Amino acid sequence: MNIVYLLLGSNLGERKRYLESASARLVGELLPECMQGKRNEAVKCSSVYETEPWGFESMNRFLNMAMMLYTELEPLRVLDLCKEIEQELGREKHDAEYDGNGQRIYTSRTMDIDILLFYRDGEPVVMDGKELTIPHPRMAERLFALEPLAEIAGELRHPVLKTSIREMLDRCVVQRLQQMRIIDENLKKR
Repeated sequence: MNIVYLLLGSNLGERKRYLESASARLVGELLPECMQGKRNEAVKCSSVYETEPWGFESMNRFLNMAMMLYTELEPLRVLDLCKEIEQELGREKHDAEYDGNGQRIYTSRTMDIDILLFYRDGEPVVMDGKELTIPHPRMAERLFALEPLAEIAGELRHPVLKTSIREMLDRCVVQRLQQMRIIDENLKKR
């Protein structure tokens, strides 16, 4: 039996409804029939978090949540299903775009589903393919991914970085705080 950890996000339209629709569809499609009676064990969902866009500017904040599901599907089939759900919920199909420096260009979307981690028979899957990289390559720097994932799987260890999700979250928070600096103390005196 396989276990997949996903991150769902939406910053356009009826964001909460999109999360509800996507998560229900994922449970319906991924959860094996033999696990239907064991949903408390076979499905975990984090709280829904409202976050700023990452990697681009937008007036629209994201709603994000993490999910853990048991499945019999393999990673590329899960990816296909995620893309199918994204499109059904109004995400436009397009190839990833990159700027002149080779950096990915991110945009607003009705639904985004990322595979963060995948386990096959209790063992972590590590893959670096053209279509899919597991673990998610930017997971460790994304507070919006780590916070909900830590809520449902904080003690889980990243198979490449060899650190727990909670430890990764703590490092990410510290890095964000270190990036902040005071630029004008005079304003507080007014």
